[in-house]
Amino acid sequence: VTGWTDDLSGRTMLGALESAGTHSLRSFAPPPDGQRPPQILDNPALLRPIEVFARAFGVPGRDEADPTHVLGVVVPLLFGYMFGDVGQGLVLLALGLWLKDRFEAARLLVAGGVSAIIFGFLFGSVFASEAVIPALWLHPMHAPVTVLVVPLVFAVVLLSLGQILSGVSALWRGEIRRWLLVDAGFLLLYLGLIGLVAGSALGWLALLGLGWYLAGSFLDQRRLIGALAALGHLIESGMQILVNTLSFARVGAFALAHSALSAAVVTMAEASGSVLGGLLIMILGNLLIIALEGLVVAIQTTRLVLFEFFNRFLRGTGRIFRPLPPPPALVTGEVS
Repeated sequence: VTGWTDDLSGRTMLGALESAGTHSLRSFAPPPDGQRPPQILDNPALLRPIEVFARAFGVPGRDEADPTHVLGVVVPLLFGYMFGDVGQGLVLLALGLWLKDRFEAARLLVAGGVSAIIFGFLFGSVFASEAVIPALWLHPMHAPVTVLVVPLVFAVVLLSLGQILSGVSALWRGEIRRWLLVDAGFLLLYLGLIGLVAGSALGWLALLGLGWYLAGSFLDQRRLIGALAALGHLIESGMQILVNTLSFARVGAFALAHSALSAAVVTMAEASGSVLGGLLIMILGNLLIIALEGLVVAIQTTRLVLFEFFNRFLRGTGRIFRPLPPPPALVTGEVS
C-alpha cells in the first residue's frame, strides 16, 4: 500500500494495523520526482477553525507562510471591534459553545463572542444599553473619529506584516534577492507615505523607499526598460495598497453602525411608555442586532482577510490533501 498520509509520525497507522492483526513494515520515502505532495495545515486544535479562511483562498503551498496563527488574533479583533457588546457577545459565546461539537465553524462564534465581550466592556455596552456599565475606553458615538482612525492604524500594521510574510515566502522559494531589491523598497515607500499623511517625521521613508525600489528594479532587471516597467507596476501596487488600507475604515464604520442601531433600540424602548413594551422592544431589538449585525460583521471580517490581507502574500498554490474513505465493513453470513 502506498500513498500520502497526514499521520507524519506513523503511530496512528501502526496502531490501526496492529489492532487488525496485520503485520506491516512502514517506510516514509521521499516524493517521486515530478510529484507535488498535498499540503496539510498543522495547527493546534484551538486554531483549526481559523483554517477555513486560508482554505477559502487556496491552501498555502509548501513555500508559502500559513497565516492561521496570525488570523487567530486578527479575526477575533476585527469581529469584536465591530460587534462590541457584553450581553450580545455572551449570546454568541453561548451559541458557539452549544454548536461547537456539531459544527467546527461554530467555534469561530466562541472566539468572536469572547472578543465582543471584551470590546463591550471597552465601549460600555450591555445588550445595546450604554447606561449599565462605564466604558473602559470610550463610547463609539462620542468619539467617531477615534473609532475610525484606530482600524486604519491596525490596517497599516497588518498589511506591513503581509509584506513581511511575502518576504518569508520569497526566502523559502529562493527569491529573497528580488524581494530585498524591490519589495522591501515598496514596504518602506508605503510606510513613508502613511507617515506623510499622518504628519509624522517618518515622511523621509517615502523618498528612501522610492529610490530603493527604482534602483532595486534596475539591478534586478539589468536594463532601463525593466526599471520603467517597474515604475508602472509601482503606481498600480501603490494605489492598490492605499485602497486596501482605506478599506479598513469600514471596521470603524460598522462599529459606529452597531452603536447607532443599539441606541435606536434603547430609544424606542424608552419611548414605549410601558415596562412590558420596553422590555419586549429590547429583547426583539437585541435579537435583530445579533442576527443582522452578526452576519454583516462576519462577512466584512472575511472580506478584509481574503481580499485585503491575503493579497499581500498568499498565492494558494498548495494541493489539498484528500484522504481516502475507510473501506466498508465486511458482513459475512450463511446463504439460505
